[in-house]
Amino acid sequence: MELGYGVLLEQKQQLSQSQIQSLEILAMDGVELNQFLQNEYLENPLLDCSGTHGMGHEQEEINKTYEHTVTYERNYEEMVDEEDRRRKDIPMQDQDQIRNFLLYQLPREQFSAEQWALLEFMVDCLDDTGFFTTPLAEVAEKTGMSAEEVRLALARLQELEPYGIFSSDLRQCLLKQLEKKELQETVLWKVIERHLQDVADGRISNISRNLKISTVEVRKCIEQIAKLNPRPMSEFTQGKADYIVPDIIFRQERGKWEAELNDDWIEDYHINEYYLRMMKESDDRELTEYFRMKLERVRFVMNSIAQRRQTMLNISRAVMKRQQAYMEGKTWLQPMTMTDVAGEIGIHTSTVSRAIKGKYIQYPRGTMAMKELFTNSVSSSGGKKNVGAMQVKETIRGLIAGEDKQKPYSDQEIVNILKEKQIDISRRAVAKYREELGIKGSFARRV
Repeated sequence: MELGYGVLLEQKQQLSQSQIQSLEILAMDGVELNQFLQNEYLENPLLDCSGTHGMGHEQEEINKTYEHTVTYERNYEEMVDEEDRRRKDIPMQDQDQIRNFLLYQLPREQFSAEQWALLEFMVDCLDDTGFFTTPLAEVAEKTGMSAEEVRLALARLQELEPYGIFSSDLRQCLLKQLEKKELQETVLWKVIERHLQDVADGRISNISRNLKISTVEVRKCIEQIAKLNPRPMSEFTQGKADYIVPDIIFRQERGKWEAELNDDWIEDYHINEYYLRMMKESDDRELTEYFRMKLERVRFVMNSIAQRRQTMLNISRAVMKRQQAYMEGKTWLQPMTMTDVAGEIGIHTSTVSRAIKGKYIQYPRGTMAMKELFTNSVSSSGGKKNVGAMQVKETIRGLIAGEDKQKPYSDQEIVNILKEKQIDISRRAVAKYREELGIKGSFARRV
């Protein structure tokens, strides 16, 4: 083999540190962006904040935290008595916060009064961990609802955040969290589904042997399992509930739809004129250079936020135009992918993905995660326009609701009926949608 030297000319595209941070700012939701700006405000003297809006930086003098300072000259018993009184003054946790947080995620107008009462009853049946262990037959008996309606209600409740809530046990809870991360049928999924007890008992070799994977991979899976939430209710018991703060607001005025960002508080942040004047008037070269670097940082952050706002507005308007009929309650969600929106406004699909990450929209009929507005189309025949997954699910729900209970439809029969309606999906897809609706197979549905 011959060794030698040579020059290789190669062109690579690499993101700079500033570009990476700009993309990180784009991916932040409103709460994260607010915290990010507060941290910048604390570290950068060239960034000022007036704090006049709701989510702006608020300062509070520490001496207002306490009513008065405790002195050790007072009698010990008197201090203990006062401490007991102060403990009694601590307000109890709002017992309705869990119910409000969960039910707020559901569109109230889509349920009858009886169905809504059923949902409230089932929320009250949650145990301290967030699991739902009450027998469905007992729920049906106490609420006067049918067993099928109770099953459907449970399926809807199991889709709520925090993911894993309303699960029957720990295994289902963890698998639900993986499902939301689209990690079905992975090695991690199989470990939880088949060997959760082995994980608890530390039987790593047993898992490795049965799944035919290395012990190193098993340990990695166990590390990932430790990051999942085994107690969905813990988010409520550790403190105040985290309420959804919408990032985008869709409103309809005089028949015209408008999209706006819920970020008025950004106007509170601006360049500090005092330090800017000091920088211009100072003869100290080192001080001037320090202020110049801080000023560049402020300008970069504000420019990145301005780009974020424009990108989110462009995406929001494109989404609103495509889903306007759904927002008005006239039809189902229309098939729409991130690539569709990216092509319409002239940006990359990955930019759309970052921009909608963790963002919520508020519209007259409720609040929902922005990513839920994006659905793939289901192929159709006969020249009929493609339909979305939500419409297919509701069609399946309707077919099963009207079937002969003594001869319920099999998944293949549902496939055939859908094909007559010019909707072409596989039997496996029908089974998947049916399970997502919380509907059992034909054998279990037979009366």
